[in-house]
Amino acid sequence: MAQLRIKRSTGSSAPSSSGLANAELAFSEGDETLYYGKGTSGSNAASVIKIGGKGAYVDLTNAQTIAGTKTFSNDIVVTGNLTVNGTTTTVNTTNTTVSDPLMGLNNGASSNANDCGLLIERGSTGDNAFIGWDESTDKFIVGTTTNTASDTGNLTISTGTLVAALEGNATTASTLQNARTIAGVSFDGSANISLNNNAITNGAGYIDGSSLNASNLSSGTVPDSRLPSSISSDITGNAATATTATTATNITASANNTTNETVYLTFVDGATGSQGIETDTGLAYNPSTGLLTVGSIDGGTY
Repeated sequence: MAQLRIKRSTGSSAPSSSGLANAELAFSEGDETLYYGKGTSGSNAASVIKIGGKGAYVDLTNAQTIAGTKTFSNDIVVTGNLTVNGTTTTVNTTNTTVSDPLMGLNNGASSNANDCGLLIERGSTGDNAFIGWDESTDKFIVGTTTNTASDTGNLTISTGTLVAALEGNATTASTLQNARTIAGVSFDGSANISLNNNAITNGAGYIDGSSLNASNLSSGTVPDSRLPSSISSDITGNAATATTATTATNITASANNTTNETVYLTFVDGATGSQGIETDTGLAYNPSTGLLTVGSIDGGTY
């Protein structure tokens, strides 16, 4: 009648392979584990493996440390907290659902030199996309980068375009990021601006009236390159009439009988036709006193 013999030991360690023969069992009372001598030839076991007791199975009630890589082919449900003390956590799923209302990144850091956020791998489409916090500028940033999720520190990010409806008050803004020119005057938002009173405004642009005169109008040229096309043809077509704008057959006169001032009598060089108006400072009149001042009287007979 065959007998199964199990060696026993009061120690707390596994027996050595030289201490067990092939297919021989040993029980260690110290760690409460049953060992098996594994081998195919010779008197001693090639290796010793656990087959029962602590460490040979998953303890369903007590704390236990399990070594080695384990693969689970079915679902795993964790009802307690899950702590991962590795360097990389890889999730190869189609969809990931998170019930937490808040997601903490860089948790536990007392100070930080790393950009933090969400990095989106784009494959061969182009550079990766990044939405997050730029630690070097203390600002949120949206852009593209050649960095990957394994990088740390200051990422190299090219500013991207954000399409969104933004709400809020610009309570801290003092100037525009880029100054703009309004009717020829630079405006950056830091102070009010005064526009040229001679400017002729039109939806497409403006003309600075101080730069126009009869000669450039009559030739059909306007020196300001910002002349809107909608009125350029009007100026060119009617420039010929601009040369007669200084000629008039009538003037509007008003009575001045009391003002204490000196006014000058006007003269023209010819009896008819287009003449320029001239004055002579030697011939003046004061409406308040009725005094006519004449520099000299030549050859009169009284």
